[in-house]
Amino acid sequence: MRDAVGAREALAAVAQGFTVPTILLVDDPHAEISLAALRAGAAAVLARQSEARELLAALDAIAAGLVVLDGSLRDSLAPAATALPGTARAEALTAREHQVLGMLAGGLSNRRIAERLAISENTVKAHVATILAKLGAATRTEAVTLGVRLGLVML
Repeated sequence: MRDAVGAREALAAVAQGFTVPTILLVDDPHAEISLAALRAGAAAVLARQSEARELLAALDAIAAGLVVLDGSLRDSLAPAATALPGTARAEALTAREHQVLGMLAGGLSNRRIAERLAISENTVKAHVATILAKLGAATRTEAVTLGVRLGLVML
């Protein structure tokens, strides 16, 4: 019974939207509830069994403006992530641009990205410029932040 009450309370909060950064802790992560929480503005969705270090890391990420998902949720939410607000412009990213964005999130320089992908630095620069334009970002950091918020990049 406790779980049913908790689910009703969570859904009520989702319906009203979150006005402060909120971490939703769930027993049995369902993509539908988790996605609804993210749409409503939840800053994180984690398993109730998360360890203290994971919660602390989530708090740090939220303070930096990132969205945090429990590792077990990533695969189940990935197909639905395109339904998040603002993803229309991100859908235009090519597979290679997704790769480059992921490497940007990993902190790699253009040179390192070029080495890993066996392409020229000029090609990497062109990919980065295209990513910035498609996401409407002014900097690499902003592109990574938007990528995380849109579910394109998992940190």
